[in-house]
Amino acid sequence: MKTPLRLIVTLGAVVALTAACNPFGASSRERLPEDPRFAEFTFDSDNKPTVQERTDSFNERWPGLQATEGHVTIEYSPSDLFPNPDPELWVTGVATVPDETITALMEGTTSSTLLPGIYPGLYQYVPQDCHFVTIPADHANSVLQTNQDAIYSEWGSFDITDFAASTDCNLIIVTGEAIRG
Repeated sequence: MKTPLRLIVTLGAVVALTAACNPFGASSRERLPEDPRFAEFTFDSDNKPTVQERTDSFNERWPGLQATEGHVTIEYSPSDLFPNPDPELWVTGVATVPDETITALMEGTTSSTLLPGIYPGLYQYVPQDCHFVTIPADHANSVLQTNQDAIYSEWGSFDITDFAASTDCNLIIVTGEAIRG
């Protein structure tokens, strides 16, 4: 009786270890600590996202933003087509902006309990003591002069999907999607 039980336990352990090491069995998303202030990070990529310190990525996508400091992740979305003729990208970021930008964005504020679902590697750039309001995506796209139809430009088309701003910290948090032709 001990041998069949031992065999079942051994096979169960092998299956569990194999499934845990299988890159195709689970999401390829990196597991980073969660922060209850943020909505769930829902974007996926075939690559491990990296946080970049860039203001050009913000200011060229959104000419009205005028970011002075920024941290962003930009990755291609997985594609069922190979090669993808018009690759889709996702962008999440945190940027420091001037008072004028915050003031222009505040006209369309709403209250929300969760911040946009940014890549967890960006959480460290959002201080705990900042207070945010949610800005409707259409209002943010309008105020920041987002070029939503420039699929063949250097940066591609872009559409803000979630946006929040903090008047006390002069920060914005953004998520969005782009198509690059």
